[in-house]
Amino acid sequence: MTVSEIVSLQITLNQALDTLRAEILAQNFPEPSLNTSQPHPIDDITYLSSPVMFEARRAALACLGLLTALVQPPYDALATTTYSSHESACLRLAADLELATIIGDSEDGIGLTELATKTGIQELKLEQVLRCLITRGWFREPREGYFANNRLSNIIKKDQPGSHITVLNQVHSKSAAYFPDMINHPDPEYRKKTDPSHCSFQLAYKTELPFFGSVSWCSEWPEYATKFALAMGAIGPTTDPGVAADFPWSEICKGKDALIDVGGGQGTLCCSLAIKYTDIKQFIIQDLIDCREVAEANIQSKNLSDRISFEEQDFFTPQKRSGKYVFVLQRVLHDWNTEDGATILRQIGNVLNKDSNLLIIDALIQPAVVSSTGPSLKESLSKLAPDVYSTIPPPPFIPVNFGEASRSQNALNIGLAAICNASERTLPQLEEMVTKAGLKIKKVYATRGLASITEVELA
Repeated sequence: MTVSEIVSLQITLNQALDTLRAEILAQNFPEPSLNTSQPHPIDDITYLSSPVMFEARRAALACLGLLTALVQPPYDALATTTYSSHESACLRLAADLELATIIGDSEDGIGLTELATKTGIQELKLEQVLRCLITRGWFREPREGYFANNRLSNIIKKDQPGSHITVLNQVHSKSAAYFPDMINHPDPEYRKKTDPSHCSFQLAYKTELPFFGSVSWCSEWPEYATKFALAMGAIGPTTDPGVAADFPWSEICKGKDALIDVGGGQGTLCCSLAIKYTDIKQFIIQDLIDCREVAEANIQSKNLSDRISFEEQDFFTPQKRSGKYVFVLQRVLHDWNTEDGATILRQIGNVLNKDSNLLIIDALIQPAVVSSTGPSLKESLSKLAPDVYSTIPPPPFIPVNFGEASRSQNALNIGLAAICNASERTLPQLEEMVTKAGLKIKKVYATRGLASITEVELA
């Protein structure tokens, strides 16, 4: 007897939720709730799920996304997607107004009139914003006209990293509005362009400057560049726990002079690795001189100045270091097209030797192929090691990319195309870039997060 999609997804979802509950209870945590102002321990940016819990969450998200698509009327889905840009705009506004900070930890919430007084925003407009966000799980309304925080809105309080990430909405939403005009530009030659100066970003901001680079829109608008850098510094820690835990850093760094994070920005990765791996004695952050001040402040705040240093390096120019080093490129190549990415890799490849290593940390886009057969979630989870992460095959009717669980990766993929004519890459696309640089892929490591770690060596 053939099992229907809905029944199969329902079974998988129940198995995922049962696993999540068991994993949470095993850690003596309460079950997560959206009806309290208190944060949950698993919401901490440094929290790392067990392999079983991580895969169960992915499966649950995939099921929920597919069940929504199966249950929701198609025209409702069309309308929801069409209006979704307003939801993200509301979230940025909430962060700009510091609504979560003003509301605070009260379980009963704050009345709309008081909120309007404290923010200077007209009551009706504020009410519209909050009600829109509540439908997406942000904030809550304990009683009519009173608004309180929950586990989602807590992360955009002023002292939380999430408050910086919302800044990205501005450039993404404006560029998104012109994305169809970029892809379907009336000039056929414009459509063929792959450089960072022919994007929807330029159309939206009416500029010829690329977004990134030493001569760019960010260099012309340093105030936004600072906010963007803070956002990038907040995004790093969201994947650092998995990147740090699911790769043999001590083994690969043994006997090396240092780990060098090329294009390392504020140094969030180096700091995370230095804290976890005390046996790795030296880290170097390489980036443009504009990053020095914020990087050194970040290093000093974590008392790591004796192990982490900053040095100026443009990754498009010859790498100044050669010797026994582990070179890392994290979230660098996805900002550039294949040719530029190959140039960046080549600069490091030119100094690689048998005593050095090169690692690429970026998301790898998976296909969305679906099969009605395959092992159940329960069966796959039972085979996972408790402390060593590995991915599981998708359960029946779950796409290879786990659908909703990969939504942010695929959305960012469009964002990168819109802003800098670049992309997250599939493994074959990454192989193409690596080959152009005269290198080859040795091994790919999955992590408990949105990033993979690809080890590269001389061809």
